[in-house]
Amino acid sequence: MELVYLASWHDPFGDPQRYAAEVFRAWGLREHQVLLVFLRGADRRWRVVVRAGPKARLPENVEALRQRAELEANRARPGYAAVRFVGGLLSALGEPASARTGFALPWRALLAGGAALAGLFLLLRLLCPRCFWPLRRVRSVGGILWVCPRCRYTRAGWGRRPGGRRGFYP
Repeated sequence: MELVYLASWHDPFGDPQRYAAEVFRAWGLREHQVLLVFLRGADRRWRVVVRAGPKARLPENVEALRQRAELEANRARPGYAAVRFVGGLLSALGEPASARTGFALPWRALLAGGAALAGLFLLLRLLCPRCFWPLRRVRSVGGILWVCPRCRYTRAGWGRRPGGRRGFYP
């Protein structure tokens, strides 16, 4: 089964069912394809129509999914409602979870990405922004300075110290 999605603000026929049938025919959709149409009527409310080819197998609860998508499209955004409809359709068809959440990252990957970004930030904080050489920590009268041995770039230490970037704070 293949799903085709259409969202439109203009209904030339005044009937969402006829519009979906005409789009299905005009686009030359095949027997195993399903057309999901989100159509905004003259009353400024979204209508949802599901048009399936003769060989497309749809679950029994497709009407409940369509009604829920129509309700969500009018409450929130039609794109969000379409994603929820497709997720419900795939779960009703018994598709594996990896097929319906192909764009979602697992929490371990997000955690690893966050740790990598934090490590990169700390690494870049210890490198000179001009020549990317490691900075050396040097004590001075006014506090701690980070100095590049190559280009002599100097940065004040972190925190509030006498002579630091954030001024004197006893």
